[in-house]
Amino acid sequence: MSKTLKKETQTSDLVVAEANTIAIPNEDLTGDFDRSDILIPSIRQVQKTGELADLFQPGSWVLNQEELLSNGSDPVNIIVLKFRKYFIENIEFGSDETPRQADTLQEVIDMGGTTVWGDDGEKPSFVAMGVATVLVEGKNEAIFPLVFTDGTRYAIARWTMRNTAFKRAGRKIITEAQMGLKDGLQHGAWKLATAKAKSGSNTYFVPVLSLEGRNSEELAAWADSHMG
Repeated sequence: MSKTLKKETQTSDLVVAEANTIAIPNEDLTGDFDRSDILIPSIRQVQKTGELADLFQPGSWVLNQEELLSNGSDPVNIIVLKFRKYFIENIEFGSDETPRQADTLQEVIDMGGTTVWGDDGEKPSFVAMGVATVLVEGKNEAIFPLVFTDGTRYAIARWTMRNTAFKRAGRKIITEAQMGLKDGLQHGAWKLATAKAKSGSNTYFVPVLSLEGRNSEELAAWADSHMG
């Protein structure tokens, strides 16, 4: 490798590193930090089977697999900050294969995949997924450290949506981003609850996400500041 090429590569690596570095406003921490150093808890809906079903009532919403947010009947308040849509390979359940991911439809095509049903009933080889970064409301000060001026507590969380969850909740977020929340998702006041759905003889739980109104300008600006 020539000295010029090596220098350009090193400069490029430095630019990427600087772009990923974040400032943490705490004098007790030293060193370079990036977003991978921050642990963001997840929001999950409890189904009838799985590890969470042994701990929580099916249909409930749980934060970080430990904090009950809602029994599913009583909605929990959330503010959606960001939403990302991507595609994941539709691997058979229980397979040892690692599913491939694609950020765009073009990447799906480049991988030889599809996102629509075939003429002969073939399943799409990739399915759409969404991940929302949200502020979720709660009362436990150890779990919900962010406090708005009115005393309401929040925690930042990520909510990953696939299949029915993407269709029922992800598309609602996308639609409102195009329609009523063009000025920013942080302006939306959402409520998240649970409903039952049936497929053949199988009954399962699905998200019910509803936009109840708009947040005040003060709350929207405060919420948005936590995406910095």
